[in-house]
Amino acid sequence: MTDYSRASEAEVEIPEGVKIITFPARGHIPLIEWEYPEFQSLCPVSERHDQGLVTIRYKPREKILESKSVRDYLMRWRNKRNWQEYITEEIADVLHKACEPEWLTVAISWNARGGISARTTSQRGNPPS
Repeated sequence: MTDYSRASEAEVEIPEGVKIITFPARGHIPLIEWEYPEFQSLCPVSERHDQGLVTIRYKPREKILESKSVRDYLMRWRNKRNWQEYITEEIADVLHKACEPEWLTVAISWNARGGISARTTSQRGNPPS
Protein backbone atom coordinates (compact mmCIF):
# COMPACT_ATOMS: atom_id res chain seq x y z
CA MET A 1 0.00 0.00 0.00
CA THR A 2 1.26 3.48 -0.88
CA ASP A 3 2.34 5.71 2.01
CA TYR A 4 0.79 9.16 1.56
CA SER A 5 2.08 10.57 4.86
CA ARG A 6 4.65 12.72 3.00
CA ALA A 7 2.32 13.74 0.17
CA SER A 8 2.89 17.44 0.85
CA GLU A 9 6.54 16.95 -0.08
CA ALA A 10 5.84 15.16 -3.38
CA GLU A 11 7.58 16.69 -6.36
CA VAL A 12 5.40 17.71 -9.28
CA GLU A 13 6.19 18.11 -12.98
CA ILE A 14 4.70 20.01 -15.91
CA PRO A 15 5.31 19.64 -19.64
CA GLU A 16 8.10 21.97 -20.77
CA GLY A 17 8.72 23.64 -24.11
CA VAL A 18 5.00 23.76 -24.88
CA LYS A 19 4.00 25.54 -28.10
CA ILE A 20 0.28 26.16 -28.48
CA ILE A 21 -0.56 27.33 -31.99
CA THR A 22 -3.33 29.86 -32.63
CA PHE A 23 -4.85 31.40 -35.72
CA PRO A 24 -6.73 34.68 -36.21
CA ALA A 25 -10.46 34.68 -35.46
CA ARG A 26 -11.14 37.15 -38.33
CA GLY A 27 -14.56 37.98 -36.95
CA HIS A 28 -15.51 34.32 -36.44
CA ILE A 29 -16.10 34.05 -32.74
CA PRO A 30 -18.00 30.84 -32.00
CA LEU A 31 -18.33 29.17 -28.64
CA ILE A 32 -15.77 26.37 -28.81
CA GLU A 33 -15.97 23.14 -26.82
CA TRP A 34 -13.59 20.22 -27.04
CA GLU A 35 -13.40 16.90 -25.24
CA TYR A 36 -10.25 14.83 -24.87
CA PRO A 37 -11.21 11.41 -23.42
CA GLU A 38 -7.71 9.93 -23.22
CA PHE A 39 -6.06 12.27 -20.69
CA GLN A 40 -3.47 10.69 -18.39
CA SER A 41 -1.03 11.88 -15.77
CA LEU A 42 0.81 10.29 -12.86
CA CYS A 43 -0.02 10.54 -9.18
CA PRO A 44 3.02 12.31 -7.63
CA VAL A 45 3.14 9.84 -4.73
CA SER A 46 2.16 6.40 -6.09
CA GLU A 47 3.17 7.15 -9.70
CA ARG A 48 0.04 5.30 -10.84
CA HIS A 49 -1.80 6.72 -13.82
CA ASP A 50 -4.72 9.05 -13.25
CA GLN A 51 -7.06 9.09 -16.23
CA GLY A 52 -9.90 11.37 -17.19
CA LEU A 53 -11.97 13.27 -19.69
CA VAL A 54 -10.81 16.85 -20.31
CA THR A 55 -13.47 19.34 -21.43
CA ILE A 56 -12.31 22.73 -22.70
CA ARG A 57 -14.85 25.48 -23.37
CA TYR A 58 -13.96 29.00 -24.42
CA LYS A 59 -15.15 32.10 -26.21
CA PRO A 60 -12.35 33.50 -28.40
CA ARG A 61 -11.57 37.14 -28.95
CA GLU A 62 -8.86 37.60 -31.57
CA LYS A 63 -7.19 34.17 -31.56
CA ILE A 64 -8.52 30.62 -31.86
CA LEU A 65 -6.60 27.65 -30.49
CA GLU A 66 -5.42 25.12 -33.06
CA SER A 67 -6.79 21.76 -31.89
CA LYS A 68 -3.86 19.51 -32.82
CA SER A 69 -1.38 21.58 -30.80
CA VAL A 70 -3.75 21.47 -27.81
CA ARG A 71 -4.12 17.70 -28.18
CA ASP A 72 -0.33 17.32 -28.39
CA TYR A 73 0.03 19.42 -25.22
CA LEU A 74 -2.53 17.31 -23.35
CA MET A 75 -0.74 14.12 -24.45
CA ARG A 76 2.51 15.42 -22.91
CA TRP A 77 0.99 15.10 -19.41
CA ARG A 78 0.99 11.28 -19.68
CA ASN A 79 4.23 10.71 -17.78
CA LYS A 80 4.23 13.84 -15.63
CA ARG A 81 3.72 13.54 -11.87
CA ASN A 82 1.28 16.10 -10.55
CA TRP A 83 -1.85 16.54 -8.46
CA GLN A 84 -5.17 16.53 -10.31
CA GLU A 85 -6.08 19.98 -8.99
CA TYR A 86 -2.78 21.52 -10.07
CA ILE A 87 -3.03 19.99 -13.54
CA THR A 88 -6.42 21.58 -14.20
CA GLU A 89 -5.09 25.00 -13.17
CA GLU A 90 -1.93 24.61 -15.25
CA ILE A 91 -3.85 23.65 -18.40
CA ALA A 92 -6.20 26.63 -17.96
CA ASP A 93 -3.23 28.98 -17.48
CA VAL A 94 -1.42 27.74 -20.61
CA LEU A 95 -4.49 27.87 -22.86
CA HIS A 96 -5.66 31.24 -21.55
CA LYS A 97 -2.22 32.76 -22.08
CA ALA A 98 -2.07 31.35 -25.62
CA CYS A 99 -5.34 32.80 -26.92
CA GLU A 100 -6.52 35.42 -24.38
CA PRO A 101 -10.23 34.54 -24.75
CA GLU A 102 -13.24 36.32 -23.27
CA TRP A 103 -13.51 33.35 -20.93
CA LEU A 104 -12.22 29.79 -20.68
CA THR A 105 -13.19 26.78 -18.59
CA VAL A 106 -11.16 23.59 -18.23
CA ALA A 107 -12.83 20.68 -16.45
CA ILE A 108 -11.44 17.20 -15.92
CA SER A 109 -13.70 14.31 -14.94
CA TRP A 110 -11.22 11.90 -13.38
CA ASN A 111 -11.83 8.16 -13.48
CA ALA A 112 -12.43 6.62 -10.08
CA ARG A 113 -9.32 5.46 -8.26
CA GLY A 114 -9.41 4.20 -4.70
CA GLY A 115 -13.20 4.42 -4.76
CA ILE A 116 -13.32 8.19 -5.34
CA SER A 117 -14.35 9.93 -8.54
CA ALA A 118 -13.31 13.56 -8.91
CA ARG A 119 -14.05 16.51 -11.16
CA THR A 120 -11.72 19.50 -11.11
CA THR A 121 -12.61 22.77 -12.83
CA SER A 122 -10.61 25.92 -13.50
CA GLN A 123 -12.11 29.05 -14.98
CA ARG A 124 -10.69 32.25 -16.44
CA GLY A 125 -13.15 35.09 -17.06
CA ASN A 126 -16.92 34.79 -16.66
CA PRO A 127 -18.82 32.47 -18.97
CA PRO A 128 -22.55 33.12 -19.37
CA SER A 129 -24.80 31.07 -17.12
